Amino acid sequence: MTVLDPPRPVFRRKRFLLPFGVSAGLALVGVVALFAGGTVALPFQAVTVVRALMASKADFFNDGEVRRILMSKGIQVHLTDSGGSLEISRDKADSFDFVMPSGQVTARRIHDELGGTLFYPFTTPLVVAAFREYADALGFGGVATPRSEGSLYYRLDMAAFVELTRSHTTWAALGTGLTNANQVIAQSPDPCRAYSGAAYVGLVAFALNGKRTPTAADAAEVAARVRPLFEVEGQFGAGIGRTFFAPDGRTFAPVGVVYEHQYLAYQIRTKQETGAVDASRVLLYPDAHHHTEPWLIAFSEAGERVGRLLDTDPDLRRRALELGFRLGRAGSASLGDVLAERGIEEPDPGAGGTETFLPRSEDLAAMIGEVGRCPSGVPL
Repeated sequence: MTVLDPPRPVFRRKRFLLPFGVSAGLALVGVVALFAGGTVALPFQAVTVVRALMASKADFFNDGEVRRILMSKGIQVHLTDSGGSLEISRDKADSFDFVMPSGQVTARRIHDELGGTLFYPFTTPLVVAAFREYADALGFGGVATPRSEGSLYYRLDMAAFVELTRSHTTWAALGTGLTNANQVIAQSPDPCRAYSGAAYVGLVAFALNGKRTPTAADAAEVAARVRPLFEVEGQFGAGIGRTFFAPDGRTFAPVGVVYEHQYLAYQIRTKQETGAVDASRVLLYPDAHHHTEPWLIAFSEAGERVGRLLDTDPDLRRRALELGFRLGRAGSASLGDVLAERGIEEPDPGAGGTETFLPRSEDLAAMIGEVGRCPSGVPL
């Protein structure tokens, strides 16, 4: 006699299919999300790894949104940190797909020696960041002037600021309640390694030299006068921007040389996360400004492709603005628009109308060598 299994109840099949249906539904939602984000095709398309050498502007390519946009174009940028823009020329720059020094003096030297295709994606002024009580202390003597009451931005009289250091004035001696007994200075990155440090040497020299660019004839004499102003720092710091924006930044770097984009990116991020800007940190714009141009120098077709995208891709250009950069020579969109959308006051770095012209590279290198006593020379 054949024994037949009884039929399985329908409810058991439904109970088995239920988790499968939920999983399938979640997978479908995930696929839809990938399509919407423009990344669904990534596993099925070739990804070009582009090798790049740079210093502080690595922050742009390390940004998660920038990486996502590039990946959607089939590009992954592999970064090598040079340790400082001035050290890029010591490396075999043309063994990379592209390099991106933080300033035009270094970039011009690399391009003159190695060639390559130039791109000018964005600019950012060199500025002095300070905690508000320090900016207000400088304002007590007319050295710094706020744009308006409560403004995030001040105008800095560089000649007067330099004179405070030359006269060995301390922060506490300014008579505004500060107890900091250190001499009045703006901490700067190592001028032997970082473009911001080298450019700040040029900024101080311009102010100290009667707003005239030092030449071969007087560079050594001016450098000898500039050097004591930097010896006050002792050991030069690195990554002043990161130190200043740290929670305990007031303790380690109450006043420091940074790039404008670092400050604006911090304020945009802070406004997004907290609903308000950080009014305790402000920017001081030297009365003779210096705009840095981080040129992208491409040595391969892959490097050129990245350069063209930075120049033309609307998503990348929008993201550059959101990271505080001013768009380069081909730019038409406005940083002011991005700040206005977020209710953040827009700065005006060129309000004074005077531009600091740095010395020729060989003269600037001689000055930096005198000021920083660079152990391996200055690659300018």
